[in-house]
Amino acid sequence: MFADFDPLNLKPGQMVSDWRIVRRIGSGGYAVVYEVERDGERFALKVACQTERSSDPRQTDARARREVACLQQLNHRNIIRMLTSGRWPHARSGFHYIVLDFVDGYTLARWVERTHPTPHEVVVLFLKLFDALEHMHAKKVLHRDLSLRNIMVTKDGEPVIIDFGAADYATAEDLTDGPLPPGTPRNRSPEAQSFWDENRLKHGARYTFKATDDIFALGANLYDVLTDPTPERSERRPVLNSMLLVPPTPYRATKGRVPGELSACAMKLIHRDLEVRPATAKDARRLLADLERYEDAEWREIPIHPASSQLPPEPPAAEPLPVEARQSESPQEPIPSHSFPVQAGPADAAPVPSAAAGGPVQHIPRRAWLRPVFLGAVALSVFAAVVAASVLHRPAQPEPPPVARSASAEQPPASSTLAEKPTSRPERLASPLPTQKEASLSVKLPDNSPTLTNGVPDSQQVQKASGRRALIKKCAALVASVAWLEAGCTGVQTRPDPEPCPEEAVKAMRQELGWAVGYDGPGILLDVTKGTYEEAREQPHAVWKDGPVTGALIRAEGKAPAGMRVDGHLWTTGDHIYGRYVRAHLPGGRTVPICLELSNQGDLGSELEEGSKPGAPVASKVSDTRAVERWR
Repeated sequence: MFADFDPLNLKPGQMVSDWRIVRRIGSGGYAVVYEVERDGERFALKVACQTERSSDPRQTDARARREVACLQQLNHRNIIRMLTSGRWPHARSGFHYIVLDFVDGYTLARWVERTHPTPHEVVVLFLKLFDALEHMHAKKVLHRDLSLRNIMVTKDGEPVIIDFGAADYATAEDLTDGPLPPGTPRNRSPEAQSFWDENRLKHGARYTFKATDDIFALGANLYDVLTDPTPERSERRPVLNSMLLVPPTPYRATKGRVPGELSACAMKLIHRDLEVRPATAKDARRLLADLERYEDAEWREIPIHPASSQLPPEPPAAEPLPVEARQSESPQEPIPSHSFPVQAGPADAAPVPSAAAGGPVQHIPRRAWLRPVFLGAVALSVFAAVVAASVLHRPAQPEPPPVARSASAEQPPASSTLAEKPTSRPERLASPLPTQKEASLSVKLPDNSPTLTNGVPDSQQVQKASGRRALIKKCAALVASVAWLEAGCTGVQTRPDPEPCPEEAVKAMRQELGWAVGYDGPGILLDVTKGTYEEAREQPHAVWKDGPVTGALIRAEGKAPAGMRVDGHLWTTGDHIYGRYVRAHLPGGRTVPICLELSNQGDLGSELEEGSKPGAPVASKVSDTRAVERWR
């Protein structure tokens, strides 16, 4: 019976103790959550799911026990309530499960998109959240991952803090195996971020998480609610914890739709100086309490974000997102980044006129906030593609040299060449993987482009040109696959779209390598040509460029040995270094397909470091990864 119990894939109708499985809701770092039913009532069942599939079963089980210990100490209307816990199918050796109240509502991110809240509604909601945080801290419990996905809002507008999988309490055992505890990098406090920057490669370094870190995280959530009309789909926003740069105030970011007093409160909660931020959740709640009294139209009638910039309200019959659905089952469109100015000046602190009194307020669309550097890179890639296409398809008669012109809005999107995806994996080609130097991207036209002899190309030149046209089409279809690497395709200056991974890769990662798909994977050295892991500890950063790379595992993971080579590709023209590794070299010379992407504490990509310039991004030589069933 134990062998038949797969916590990752429980089917409707299966029983876990007295609880009948209704459907799978979602998964997190250490558990899968299901909707269950008993005696006609709905509940949420959270099953610790790495016990049999991970190299760290002790931590998985220990985290489940610690989550139970935290929830047993809490009793607040805005904190998820635990009903019971146990093991299944065996009372001693089975998987750990927790039964929780079923919250019928939205994640905080989805609530913003679907209900179009006013400033007053946001203030009331966050007053309740800070009150819950005050109760939590009074019980010596730290949540450690307060994020837009870990806060639910019921149909009645009541917020509920969920998912205590990363939580900690005063006398708990230390389970963190890295410098920082699990959490959302965007919501790290500046102190935690500084510790990470200074100690990320130091073995045994541990950050002491404090109540002020939870307060900053909840303040970061408030900032996102006020400034981002579609926070559920925003995956590429910059962090809020830089010690040098300060994000635009909510008042400025929304062109006055956020009242000045609320804007100033949000900026104080995420201030880079710890002495300026509230020291306790009670102090933070008092800041917001002063704003609840305002009754003007700009506070109680005008939504923070125009409905046109968000998703339309769902029909009443639509099924809302239940509790603890931490990961969407469908691909989500990334939203471009904010543009971060230097520390805000005195003008931001000045009294703000009422939006109602000042007439209609213009809203800046999110896509107007794209970074100029990123736009320049995309424009360059579009221009290069257009020029290359014109050379390959030029008529058989001399033409004057083309006049250079800048890319404009009339040109197609940079990702248009990637629209076609293969419906099945092509057979492997026998050509070896090119080195980074051999396969680096260049916008210069090839020297062997067909030339004219007396106005007529010879047969060999026509054949070569035809071959190049075929290769371009082939590369566009094979991007980010094993065949893409083996076909000798050079780099493409864009991050490919999210798409499913081949079934063979998912099977190989689970069975051949023993990796937990959907969770943090092995740490890797991005490119073995840039030195060893020991050398990376002395000189941790390097300049990167688009192209194929061969990386190596820093340490053993599952059945994969330390030093195992993995082949992949890097994309370096955005605000992160993105990487996908698609093939692993097993001991003995055999290779298997994989889907391993660069990840930073769960976020996609590797962060850029100080000294990065357009065309010369600087990032760490080592990175965390995530084994995935679907490229993000």
